[in-house]
Amino acid sequence: MKQTTIAKLVAVAAAGLLSQAAFADGGTVNFNGQIVDSPCSIDPSSQNITVPMGTVSRAVLNGAAGKKATPSKFQILLTNCGATAKGATVTFTGTTDVNVTDDLALANAGQVGVTTATGVAIELGDSAGTKIPVGSASGTYVLGLGNNPLNFQATYVSTGPAVTVGPANSTAQFVVTYL
Repeated sequence: MKQTTIAKLVAVAAAGLLSQAAFADGGTVNFNGQIVDSPCSIDPSSQNITVPMGTVSRAVLNGAAGKKATPSKFQILLTNCGATAKGATVTFTGTTDVNVTDDLALANAGQVGVTTATGVAIELGDSAGTKIPVGSASGTYVLGLGNNPLNFQATYVSTGPAVTVGPANSTAQFVVTYL
């Protein structure tokens, strides 16, 4: 009888320990990616880039079309480039400004009820400041074995004589083409 009681107590204790696992929390981990046949990989830190454009006084851009703010620099890092990696160009795409059709339009520009800055677009350029028109390939970047940083800059540019204040954000997508 003692053995039966002890066996019941052991069974109850074991059931109690096992039931604690039923109270655990969990979640989901999603892994996204793609395997491609290209000479380099785009570093994960370069796949979703945020470029801080800063706070720019309206006076810097107001008064005439073509006035520019100080550029903000950014980089796309190509990693693990092999022997076939000789060169690359980068093409940026996005919504273009109605006045300067090869620059990026500001997000929500011209929408009723949205207080986005007006009279301003974002001009993209290579590291030397040479303009890269939206939808056109950049100049050729020479690639070597290993990691290759591709340096760019973005700058606010006035598109007309009158600039208004407000958020001045935009979005572009990019494609790297290997030569």
